Amino acid sequence: MFVEFAKKNGLDVELCPHQNFYPDLSFIHKRTGNMFAVDIKSTYRKTATKVNGMTLGAFTGYFRQRDLKKMTCYPYNRYAGHFVLGVIYTKCEDVADERMIFKLEDLRKIPSVIKDFAFFVQPKYRIASWLPGSGNTKNIGSVTDINKLINGTGPFASLGEAMYDDYWMFYLTDDMANKLEIERPYADLTSYADYKKRGSAVLKRHAKEIAKLGEEEAAKAEEES
Repeated sequence: MFVEFAKKNGLDVELCPHQNFYPDLSFIHKRTGNMFAVDIKSTYRKTATKVNGMTLGAFTGYFRQRDLKKMTCYPYNRYAGHFVLGVIYTKCEDVADERMIFKLEDLRKIPSVIKDFAFFVQPKYRIASWLPGSGNTKNIGSVTDINKLINGTGPFASLGEAMYDDYWMFYLTDDMANKLEIERPYADLTSYADYKKRGSAVLKRHAKEIAKLGEEEAAKAEEES
């Protein structure tokens, strides 16, 4: 399927060489050289409208050190876009006893463990949540509303990819903040907005001083060179 898609659209496709590397698939446009990262994610339905959620990759490591080839096929910044091929499914209640042994001719009689598949493709930021994937993990979590996943209408869809990047590049879990011996700067979009306002207010109050100091530093550097 992926190879056929690549051929139809003038792309080369490279598979991830290691299980824990990012991304699962790298599509490279033959004419322009533009690269597109695709991760394959899955989750199961909890209700008719909600899923358990997906983890959308780390918000540390390669996500923050974007010019380095760190646990990635290529540096994060080399990719023109980051996408998710999502799979939503329902768990089957009537499943075979795992202790049973089946013959090959009984293959079609074995009840499936999952059913009712739904597939979608969205830019990663459009389905991202403002919360980590689970607990204190250092992975970006997805929204759990099925319609928002399929249609790509998570909170950052309207806020934009730049805000998604800024939010997650500087996000700290409790453990991360404790290790740095600082208070968490923010934990959700509301506290993120307050944090950014405080920072911008301080910069605005001292804008002239900062500009003057910058000029002095530049002049000093020029003298020393």
